[in-house]
Amino acid sequence: MKIPPILIIIASILIITSFSGCISSYGAECDTVKPGVLTIGITPILPPLQYYEEGELKGYDIDLMKEIANKMGLEPEFKVYSYKGAEEALLNGEIDCIPSTTVSPERKERMEFSRAYLQTYMIVAVFENSPYTELKDLNGKKIAVFKDTYSEDWSYSYLGSIDAELISYESIDKLMSDIYSGNLDAVVTDQIHMDYYSEQNNFESRMISEKMTIVYWAVALKKDNGLQDRINDALFELEQDEALYELKNKWYD
Repeated sequence: MKIPPILIIIASILIITSFSGCISSYGAECDTVKPGVLTIGITPILPPLQYYEEGELKGYDIDLMKEIANKMGLEPEFKVYSYKGAEEALLNGEIDCIPSTTVSPERKERMEFSRAYLQTYMIVAVFENSPYTELKDLNGKKIAVFKDTYSEDWSYSYLGSIDAELISYESIDKLMSDIYSGNLDAVVTDQIHMDYYSEQNNFESRMISEKMTIVYWAVALKKDNGLQDRINDALFELEQDEALYELKNKWYD
């Protein structure tokens, strides 16, 4: 029996796409570090984004990147770095992407970004029974920031008008310990995480003035690696089927 030409064409397309791994929106093959794998740089010290629990990686970013990789037909592989180390690994071509990276003009000069999927604000927060009500009240006080993050960079530029001592932390546990012991007067972070930490650790916090700089989180990518459009497509699909909404509710609400 002669096979119709159209069936031969369809079969050929299915075979090609099953072996191609990752095809971009414009038909060009994605240039991942490992064929068939999406290599993701993480710093698992910041719950609920990414952290270890009994030796297992958990968090919003872990779930999100598994969903994105699945939409792209790739296997997710997570590699652990410091914040600064992850960015260096991305620029050196050791990894394909970094999730939940704050988009900034300076970073856009070095890397590409997916469409943003979370929005928040930078804030300066003080704690329960704090006497401080204005930014100027923090002159000479101790303010916590997370080392090598956007919040640290922002702190040095925004808080330059006051003579405060900025203390950089690599661990949320150490930061919380210093809050409870009274060794800190304020924290610079984003509103999403301040609300989360306050609820999880049972302490009251409030903004010292108002919401300041709006920030957007996206997947950071090495420039011209062909992944931007494909990851954007995956994020759009996750938004359409409400998976992004469900992830936010799971980890933050």
